[in-house]
Amino acid sequence: MPFYSDWSFWAVLVAAIAVLLSQLSPIHILFKKASLDMELHSRMYITHKVGNPNISFHLILNNNGGRVIKIRKITATIKKDRKQIAALPAQNYLQNPNDKTPILLTSFSLKPKQEWAHFVNFLNYFSRTDEKKYRKAESRLKARIMEKRKTTSDKDSLVKVGSEYVSPFMDMFNTKFLWQADEYEICVSVNVKPEKANIEKTYRFTLFESDSEELSKYKDAFKYGDGIYWDSGNHPGLNIQITEA
Repeated sequence: MPFYSDWSFWAVLVAAIAVLLSQLSPIHILFKKASLDMELHSRMYITHKVGNPNISFHLILNNNGGRVIKIRKITATIKKDRKQIAALPAQNYLQNPNDKTPILLTSFSLKPKQEWAHFVNFLNYFSRTDEKKYRKAESRLKARIMEKRKTTSDKDSLVKVGSEYVSPFMDMFNTKFLWQADEYEICVSVNVKPEKANIEKTYRFTLFESDSEELSKYKDAFKYGDGIYWDSGNHPGLNIQITEA
């Protein structure tokens, strides 16, 4: 009797095909083009390091296409009066909301239907020249504070240094500080492979006089070394509401 007339043969074959198909993506997904969706939380955290702007927000990326997408670069561009004033690359992120130590952000891939949602830090690191100036001034300021502390009976009190030790940081602050009271746009772009799946969205936010003053007064603590080589925790930054443009 031919094998194809044996019902047990066809039962085994059908079962094998069913198992094989269960391991494959649905046909409608396989034929979908590469597509990425992006969503931001409604609030953004802003601060600065000696005037150098930093921002953070919860970012959600969702691969809703049918191909694997490689995330290569994420950038937040700040604009005022439609002119770019800063471009901040995503540098690191928190694996879990309660984590204290961020993880370096490198390129990663998203499979179809896979979601990536984390709190991302966008930091504009100092140039090599600025970093060298900063470290030199930091070392000088710290040494002076340590020297003055030796002559102070109250070891827990703050020690203040003269303006000559603070002026390098004030110069950096005056050059780099951009959080003035005004209307701003933030354009978040995600560069991926394949490039056809690149995505970009624009949001708006407002800084009021009180916001700008709050961020600006951080410089008043530089004379104690606060915000330079140690952090008191008294300058946590601001949570600003953003809306999609």
